[in-house]
Amino acid sequence: MRVISSPSTEQEQTRKTTRMPTKTSVKRVDALLHPRLEESFDPQSMIALVPIHSDQKVADIGAGPGRLSIALAKYLYMGTCYAVDVQKEMLEHVREQAKVARLGNVETVVSKENQVPLDDESLDGVVLSDVLNEASRPKTLIKEAARLLKKYGWMAIIEWLPAEGKGKLAVGPAASKRLAQEDMRAAMETLGLRTLTSRQLTHHRYVIV
Repeated sequence: MRVISSPSTEQEQTRKTTRMPTKTSVKRVDALLHPRLEESFDPQSMIALVPIHSDQKVADIGAGPGRLSIALAKYLYMGTCYAVDVQKEMLEHVREQAKVARLGNVETVVSKENQVPLDDESLDGVVLSDVLNEASRPKTLIKEAARLLKKYGWMAIIEWLPAEGKGKLAVGPAASKRLAQEDMRAAMETLGLRTLTSRQLTHHRYVIV
C-alpha cells in the first residue's frame, strides 16, 4: 500500500490541519464506522448510480476513516481507490481497514484542503461525500476535484439536505453548513460537468452525479 503526501513539509501539514476546526474529529472514528450508519447511508446506493468500472482509478476526497473508500476498493478490484484526507490520523484507520479486508488496491493520500497531490486528468472518478460542508471554499474544492478527472470522468457529490424547521438537528451538520443541491449542481456544470442524476439518496442526504 502506497502513501502519498502533499508536497508541503510535515510542519506545514500540521498547521494546515489545526486551522480547520470544523473538520470531523478523529475521536469520532468509531461512530463514523458504526454498522448502524448503513441505515442512513449505504455506500452501495451511491455506487449503483455512478458509471464505475472495476478497472478504474477513483478518489474518495475527504475519506475520513474510509468507510466509503473500502466499499469502493472492493468494487475496484482491478483498479485503485485513492483515500484522500487532510488528517493523517484518519488515513491510518483507512490502512487498518484495508489490511483487515485484504485489499491491496487502496492508496492513502495526505492533502491540503483544496490541493490534492495527484496529477491532472489522472482519475476516472471522484467522490466528495460529506466533505463540502466542512470546506472553507466548497466550489474551489469541486474545481480541484474536476482537475483530476479524465475527459470522460465522473464526479459524485453527497451532501446533507437542507434542514426543515428550526431547532437543533438530530443528525448531520448545522443548518448553516448545509449546501443547497441546486448550488452544487450549478458549480459542477460551470466546470463543464454534465449532470447524470440529482436526487435524494436517503432521508437526510442527496447525491449529484
